[in-house]
Amino acid sequence: MAFFIIAISKNDHTMFNIFKSTAKKLEEAIMKLETELKNNDMRFLVDVMSSDDIYSPLLEKKRRTETSNTDGVSWYAHRRAEVLHTDHEKTQLLNLLAEPSNSSKRESIFFSLAHLCKNRTDNELFNFLMMHLQNEKDPICKRSILIGIEEMDKTNDTLNIEPIKQLSKKRSVDLKVNAILALKKTNDGEVEPLLLELFTATKDSNIKNMICSPLETVGTEACIPILEAAYKKTRDYALRDGIERVFHAIKNKSAI
Repeated sequence: MAFFIIAISKNDHTMFNIFKSTAKKLEEAIMKLETELKNNDMRFLVDVMSSDDIYSPLLEKKRRTETSNTDGVSWYAHRRAEVLHTDHEKTQLLNLLAEPSNSSKRESIFFSLAHLCKNRTDNELFNFLMMHLQNEKDPICKRSILIGIEEMDKTNDTLNIEPIKQLSKKRSVDLKVNAILALKKTNDGEVEPLLLELFTATKDSNIKNMICSPLETVGTEACIPILEAAYKKTRDYALRDGIERVFHAIKNKSAI
């Protein structure tokens, strides 16, 4: 019996070493990919963003039973795109956008430009993207722009946020939520009344909670009565938490 126990222990040790070796190789593959994404140009980045490849063939066995977003090279390329910020990167992306051969990669290019715009607080690029947001026919490209500029400081008076406001008014939920979220950190007197109108008009607690996000940055004491009434009426704890965050933000602004 003692020999049998020792045999099992050795087998477990062998399996552990195999698992450890595979994990190390996968980690090395990720590091190699991240280095390539950092050192290559924007054309390479956009190509990888649009790829369906996985980052290592060692994942193939695991993917028979489970998959993850982080298996694909595209996931890592998108994370790289989220931190773009240089003039050189901007110029390359604009050149790629202008090439007709890249029409199938416009979503990736817009995603990259929008995040670069946010990271630089690039007002000129922002207005360029708003022109495309207004005229672009592909809703996926529109969403990529909205996601990228969501956290940007959009308080400069020269920024044209009208296309975002118009999309937030659409009856279809598609793009509506992304547009609502993109209204945060703006400085437009029409935004708070618009958000409150949307808040009152919908019965969807999830949408109401989404609206609370931009209200944290643009909300004033004018929104308190509407939010207080909704707070008392709802049993949705997520919505209550969202409303409380708005109240807290308004209180902090008043104290300044």
